[in-house]
Amino acid sequence: MPTTPRRRRLPPFTWLRAFESAARHLSFTEAGEELAISQAAVSQQVRQLEDWLGAPLFKRLVRGLALTDAGIAYLPIVRDGIDRLDMGTEQIFGRLGRRPVTLRATATMAALWLAGRLVDFRRAHPEVTLRVTTLYAPVDFGQDGIDIEIRYGDGRWPGVEAHKLFDETYFPVCGGDYLRGAPSLARPADLTRHRLIHTLGEREGWGVYFQQSGVAAPPLSEGLQCDSLVVALEAAAAGGGVALGTAPIVEPLLASGRLVEPLQERLVARYAHHVVVPAAGAPSREVQLVADWLLDAGTTASRGEVRQATRARAVPSRPSRRRDSLGRRS
Repeated sequence: MPTTPRRRRLPPFTWLRAFESAARHLSFTEAGEELAISQAAVSQQVRQLEDWLGAPLFKRLVRGLALTDAGIAYLPIVRDGIDRLDMGTEQIFGRLGRRPVTLRATATMAALWLAGRLVDFRRAHPEVTLRVTTLYAPVDFGQDGIDIEIRYGDGRWPGVEAHKLFDETYFPVCGGDYLRGAPSLARPADLTRHRLIHTLGEREGWGVYFQQSGVAAPPLSEGLQCDSLVVALEAAAAGGGVALGTAPIVEPLLASGRLVEPLQERLVARYAHHVVVPAAGAPSREVQLVADWLLDAGTTASRGEVRQATRARAVPSRPSRRRDSLGRRS
């Protein structure tokens, strides 16, 4: 049987704040100066708190104040609560006049492409507080406090400005140890004899890969199925089979040797990754800095990918108008 939540019995915050300040200074006058209220107002708020608690917190002495036993016991509890509110408010909402920039990306993009580059952004712009969230749902920016987003698709979304970050290629990847005991893997047709790892919901999955490669696809309902590319790639690196990797996102795993690329050909995806901001209103300076940095990083990643990508049989993507900065087309 469900229980009724206990009703919280808490005194007003202004009374607690007056008590904490007065206890720290052992002076109603100094507490009033700190809180920008009068000495009498501090005294009154402390008295109201004492009446509410039913116990005195201070000894009123001729030459100042002293805490009672109850006041000594209560002070660290109140101070801890105020400190946690202060730290939590700053962490979530930022300092007054310095709101963090919230960037949203998929967990795969954030973990494999973005995370390794955040140190560079911090070095370049230490004055900007950047918050990355992977709670992904492409909804209206105003509903969830998102300032900027990395989104995958054709770039045609209502109510936003989309700037191409980079195109994407896809190709088979697996762990190096997997190939030692597996059948030969020298061409796309050989994949039909291997354990395939599927990423659910991917626009370019194994079905599209086999179609673009001109190979009759094996039963696609078989094999390991993952709802995240990160999980699929980890399973492949552990020797679980062959997954479809996407570049430039997967390049760090290839460079480290955790994954290998058994075939030479890469196919160009139909869609691309974009930097997305609200179309309404001008972005803040901080959002502008994040957007420009992302686009520069995307350009660098694209240069490396162009050297490796094979565009044969690629599905053409919608041309994108590049901007050197948000709002300025080139």
